[in-house]
Amino acid sequence: MEGILLFAETDEGQINPSFWELVTVGRELSPQLGNKLRAVVQGWQVKGTEEARRSGADQVYLAEDPRLAEPWPDAHLASLTAVCHELQPAMIVMPRTPLGMEIAVRLSYRLGAGLVQDAMTLQVTDDGLTATRPVFGGAVLATIRLTKKPWIVVPYRRAFSPAEPTSDRQAELVSVQPELPAEALKTVCSPQVRQQSSGPNLERAQVIIAGGFGLGGPEPFQLLQEIADLMGGAVGASRPPCDVGWVPTSMQIGLTGKTIAPDLYIAVAISGAIQHMTGCSSAKTIVAINSDPKAPIFHMATYGVVGDWQEVLPAFRDAIAGHVRDRK
Repeated sequence: MEGILLFAETDEGQINPSFWELVTVGRELSPQLGNKLRAVVQGWQVKGTEEARRSGADQVYLAEDPRLAEPWPDAHLASLTAVCHELQPAMIVMPRTPLGMEIAVRLSYRLGAGLVQDAMTLQVTDDGLTATRPVFGGAVLATIRLTKKPWIVVPYRRAFSPAEPTSDRQAELVSVQPELPAEALKTVCSPQVRQQSSGPNLERAQVIIAGGFGLGGPEPFQLLQEIADLMGGAVGASRPPCDVGWVPTSMQIGLTGKTIAPDLYIAVAISGAIQHMTGCSSAKTIVAINSDPKAPIFHMATYGVVGDWQEVLPAFRDAIAGHVRDRK
C-alpha cells in the first residue's frame, strides 16, 4: 500500500470547498507515503473535475452515476470501497461532512483500517501515523497512533488551511464505472429538500456574528442580521435560541450544530459552553460581547467587550454603517 487518496464530495455537480483542506493534507504527507496523490470524485453530471485536476494529484478518478447525485451513504460507500480495493492507498482522507464522516466509519470496518476523526495534527513516523484530536467536547486533545494500513483520516475543520489550485499541471482524469450492487443499497435516499436562505453560507462565511440565549428573544437577531449585511457576513446562534424556536436549527453553531472557521467570529450574549466553542474554535479571531465578565467565552476570545449588548451593538452597527458610507 502506498500513496494518499482524497475523497472529493460533490453537491449539485460542484466539488465541496472542504476538498482543498484535504489537498493540503495530501500534499504535506504524500512524499512520505510513496509520492502518489490521487483523488476520487463521486457524483452525477459533475462539473468540477477540471478544478480537481488542478489539485496537484497524479490522477483524478471520476465515478458518475445517478445514484451518486445525492449524499446517499450506501451508494457512495459501495463505490468508494471498490476504488480503494483497486488502488490500495496507504491513507484515505475524508471531508468532515455528514456524508464524509459516516462513510469514513463504515469504510474503516470494511477495509479493516484504522480511523481518526477530527484530526488536528498528523505526522507519519516509523511506527505509523500519529494524530491529535479534541475529546470531551474539545476540553483536551488526545494523541492517537494508527499502525496497520490503510489509515483513514477526517481532518478537523480548518485545522489545515485550504490549498490553492496549481497552475502548472493537470492530473490525469480516469473514468471508472461505480460498483453499486443492489444488495449493498439497503436504504432509500430521497431527493434533498433545500432550505432557501439569503446571504453567505454559514459554514463558508468569512465573517459571522452569532447570538445566544442572553439576547432574550428572536427580535435582536434582526439587529445581528443588519450588522452581518454591512460586513458581508452570516448570522448564527448557539443551541438555546434554536431549541426554543427563536431561530431555525440551520443557524446552530457547536458540537451538535455546524462547525465554522471564519476569519472573524463575533459572539453576542453567548456564555461559551465547551459544546459551542467546539464548533467555532477554528475561527481566526473571536470577539466576545457579554455582560458577565466571568463568562467562559472570554477565556477563548481574542478580544472581549464586557457590556450590555443593547448598548454595544447599536453603536457598533452605526460605526460600521458610517465606515461603509465613507468608503463609498
